[in-house]
Amino acid sequence: MHRRSRISVALALLLSGVGLNGAQAASDIDAVKGANQSYYAALSARDIHAMEKVWSQSPDDVNVAPPVRPVANMGWATIKKNYGTFWSTLDELTVSMENPAIKVEGNVAWVYGTEQAKRRTKDGQASAGPNFGTSIFVKRDGHWLMVFHQAALMPQQPPQSAK
Repeated sequence: MHRRSRISVALALLLSGVGLNGAQAASDIDAVKGANQSYYAALSARDIHAMEKVWSQSPDDVNVAPPVRPVANMGWATIKKNYGTFWSTLDELTVSMENPAIKVEGNVAWVYGTEQAKRRTKDGQASAGPNFGTSIFVKRDGHWLMVFHQAALMPQQPPQSAK
């Protein structure tokens, strides 16, 4: 009976550990999802102070944007300058990713999915359409911070005619 008790306790500890790991993974996924939503909120608001809270602000950060004429902006100083330059051409910008796929491996997470973007330039030109967005986050001091983002314009397919 004593051996059975030890096995039961060991099994309970093992199962509770698995439960904690699963809970931790779910917690990290929720935190990454929140960080990703904060990115799109800052982008749509054209708010550099909010954006500073999203990015790691490292010389190793990379942002390949805007999707219309993408340039690899490397380092936080360059990324921040690019946001200012791009945002100054716009009267309106809204970008969202409704159903992101989120993967977490340790202290690294990646998010990808279809962004919906709408923009209107200062001269009144409006455009909208889907982009394929990919972001990479790293966990530092308990916070998920963006280190990479790329938005690629997805060409619009003309409607198929019925035959």
